[in-house]
Formats: sequence, C-alpha cells, structure tokens
Amino acid sequence: MKIRIEPCSQLPVYVQMREQIKFLILSGELEPGTRLPTASELAGYLSVHRNTVLKAYQELVREGLIEAQRGAGCTVLEDPAGIPRSVFSRLVVVIDDAIEQACELGVGPDEFAALARARARQRQDLQPRRRLILVECTPEGADALAHRIEDRLDVDVTPVVLRDLGQPTPELEELLQDVDVIATTFFHIEKVGKLLPTMKKKLVALSVKPHLSSLVEIAAIPQGTRVLLVCLGESGASDMKRALEDAGIKGLDFSLCGADDPQSLAALVPEHAVVVASDLAASEVLPLLQPDQRSILLDYTTLDEGAAYLLRSVLGEEAPRT
Repeated sequence: MKIRIEPCSQLPVYVQMREQIKFLILSGELEPGTRLPTASELAGYLSVHRNTVLKAYQELVREGLIEAQRGAGCTVLEDPAGIPRSVFSRLVVVIDDAIEQACELGVGPDEFAALARARARQRQDLQPRRRLILVECTPEGADALAHRIEDRLDVDVTPVVLRDLGQPTPELEELLQDVDVIATTFFHIEKVGKLLPTMKKKLVALSVKPHLSSLVEIAAIPQGTRVLLVCLGESGASDMKRALEDAGIKGLDFSLCGADDPQSLAALVPEHAVVVASDLAASEVLPLLQPDQRSILLDYTTLDEGAAYLLRSVLGEEAPRT
C-alpha cells in the first residue's frame, strides 16, 4: 500500500493517511475485500505512532469505506461509501488541473491541499445546516441510525419513534412543520405515510442492510436448523426475518423474539442452536448463550452507499451526473 507522509505538512499525519487510503479505495487500487495492514504494521512501516493509524482507520470506518472486525483487522467494503467511482475519476482530472495551475502560481501541492481544505470549510460554514427527521420503531434504533446519518452527511438529524407519530406532541408537530424531509427504512415507509397523510413532506425510504459477510454466514447454516431472530422488539425481529428471506435465505426454522421481553428471551435462547441478533439487542442476548450455541450479530444501522446518495440528492445536493 503506497502511502507517503510529509512530516512538515500543515495537515495532521492521520489526515494524510486517511485521505491517501481513501484515494486508493475510490480509485480502485485497493479492491473490495482487500485486507489493510494492521495498525502496528503500518505504524512501523511509516514510523508513526500506532494510535495515529488507529485514528485514520476509525474515520475510514465511520465514512463507510472499510470494515473493522475483531481479530480480523480492517478490510475494504464490497460497496464502499462516498463518491461514486465514475464521478471520482472525473474529479481527479479537475483536481490535477487545479494543482498544475497552483504550481504555475508558485504554490506547491501541500500548500494547495491545506488551502483547499480551509476553503471547503469556509464554504460549509456559509451554507445553512440542513435538517431531517429519522423515524424508526425503537428509540435506540432511531438514535443509532440518526447518528450514522450525521456521521456520513452534513445534516442535523432528529430521531423520532414511529409510535409517537400517531399522537404527536406540540413539540413534535412543530418539528414536523419545520423540516422538508422525513426518512425511515423500507420496513416502515408505508406506516409513516399513513400517519402523515396531509403533510406535504418528502418521504425517503432508506435501504439499511446487514454486511454481506453476515448474510453469507447465515446462508451457510444447514437447512432446517432452528434459528432465533432477536431485535429490540418482536416487530423488529419480524422485519429481520423478511429482510433475510428477501436476500434469498430460506429453509431455516425461524423463531422471533424481542429483547424487550426478557422472560420469553431467556426461555427461547436455550432452545435454538443459532441466535441471530441485531447489534442493538446484543447486550441482552450474549449473556444468555451457552458455549455450544452459535451467535451472529447483524448491524442494522449501517447506511449503504445508495441510501447516502439518495439522501444527498433529496436534501438538495446536486446529484452527480453519470
């Protein structure tokens, strides 16, 4: 992996690393599934502190470019988030041209990069912050997905629980009037539309899917195996079952349970060879497992590239031409 650190640069070392790795991913030089060097390996190669590498990796994880798995290190995601590659290649031409013009004016690439970054921040500060509402079926799910959207997009997100739309408080009614966009997952878009029939708002259905590696793991479970699906509530477990079946996973004997029913959960977990739980329900499930039981955790708060692209377009950003 070709990374070059400029010790005298105005950019922090972790930013230099992050941006160079991002470039390698978006340009296709680092292909999906490529395993990155460990933090210790890369730190030794570049003669930097291990925590500096970890910080760069953590930001790439938040941006949806790589995935970090305990014991397996970091790998490039199958569908990396960010700028579509067709647009990225055109932007590289624009950037190269700007660098050449800057050099003609006596400004080196490093100084140009620092100036471009500062100017981009100024432009962001001049633009009003965009706002949207994120509706999910549980407070924990709404909070988690709202934070993921804020991490990916420059937008303020207010989490709202689905049941609260039925009898909105005055504060919620005021909030609903102030925003133009309301987002939810495909599971709840119909319910949200029925609860807000008279409001002229843009309703956006987001595709929030578990990682491909988790789906492959579930698909490999022998046919007929009893599998317990656990989310925060049983309705969420039902949505999980539908999502797995839509992904082509069939032939398993699914049972459903919500972590909000601890008595049923404690009774059902021992009866199943495999327990598949959402990341938000993991803390309730894992202590109940026996050594011979298998658990698979699904992250249902990861925003895929298509969902991020859709939100950018709906919120008023110019959609890239292909």
